Amino acid sequence: MEKLILNQQNRPRLLEIIQYIKSAKNIVVIVGAGISVSGGIPDFRSPDGLFAEIMKQYPGVFSSGRDLFDLSRIFISSRSLTTFYKFMALLKQQVISARVTATHHHFAKLNNTNKLLRVYSQNVDNLEERAGLTINDCNNIRSSDRIVKLHGEIDNVWCNICHKTFPFSSDVINAFKDGTPPECQYCMEQAEKAKISGKRVRNPRSPMLPRPNILLYNDFERTVGEEIGRVAYHDQRKADCLLIMGTSLKVSGCKSLVKDFSKAVHNRGGKVIFINTTEVATNNWEGVIDVHIQGASDDWAELVEAELEKEPANKKRKRSCEDDGQKIKEGKLKKLANKDDKVVGIRQGQPTLQFKKRSKLQEGKTKRSRGREADDNEEERKITRKRHKSADSDDKVAVTSKVSRNSGRRIKTQENKRRH
Repeated sequence: MEKLILNQQNRPRLLEIIQYIKSAKNIVVIVGAGISVSGGIPDFRSPDGLFAEIMKQYPGVFSSGRDLFDLSRIFISSRSLTTFYKFMALLKQQVISARVTATHHHFAKLNNTNKLLRVYSQNVDNLEERAGLTINDCNNIRSSDRIVKLHGEIDNVWCNICHKTFPFSSDVINAFKDGTPPECQYCMEQAEKAKISGKRVRNPRSPMLPRPNILLYNDFERTVGEEIGRVAYHDQRKADCLLIMGTSLKVSGCKSLVKDFSKAVHNRGGKVIFINTTEVATNNWEGVIDVHIQGASDDWAELVEAELEKEPANKKRKRSCEDDGQKIKEGKLKKLANKDDKVVGIRQGQPTLQFKKRSKLQEGKTKRSRGREADDNEEERKITRKRHKSADSDDKVAVTSKVSRNSGRRIKTQENKRRH
């Protein structure tokens, strides 16, 4: 793994890497909390990150900052649940006041030049959307969506009773600040309707524990792994460049995703570039990451943007038209374009069709076989015509003999009458 510090001394080599990025057509980006630090949201694992802040503010409640995002630890006591709600209110307020960073704007510009295939984000702050990238539904990602949210989002709250989401409004923030769960309006409305109709009403507040629409550790009820795997499988057949930014690569799911994309990109002759302020263990990522650029993601984004602006407008890539409302599918064979051509391994998501080219010898054999087949067919038609002719002549002979027999009988009958 090549290591470069983002400085003026390494500028020539950095420009070579940027030239490669400019030539890429389908860039996949995997990001972590580090890209949002300059926007006002602390990361999780640094000495001044969120995990360290949790341990300072709530000593003795959790053994580590990670426990605050562990479902099996949050609901173990009323104190831990209250701490969880208060922290989520603080995190939501930080997200509201956060600024979109140069890195997020860089992703939007890559998308505008039709180089960006997808951003896989571990963040829940939704700054990618505020920068202009699109996503319709985390549970139903379509080809036009440019974001895959690996850990959910904090703009909404999820109800554990009805499994519906509602906005993370100021009222919800105030309820979380008090350490109490908010009311789910849908559950309350259903309880009121049941009461009016005379049905037995269960207290909707009793088991109701709404929480932000984020994925927690050991949250087996709300897994989105199948949907993410479906989209990742689709993108791995197209990606020719992988950028990893602002993540320590310590979460197991993210590590697996990086390795899968790295293998796919390398098989296509592409490169994997890691941009982060801190280093990762070389032994674990040798052969997976090609270049580690040590520096802030915003500084890297500004350097790349300056080079992209030099690209002539007529050389900017036009992305092939896709149905924006079409759901991503995978593993389905495309229909043959011509019955005489054999398609080689073509599946939906690949950019072009490839056909087996016939050699001149094969073409000659095909023509000769077709000629022999035509001769055989003509011979069969001649035999059939002869059979029909012979059948017709036999019918005529039979009719003639029958007529002659009838005539002989009439003659004999007339002679007998004369004798009498």
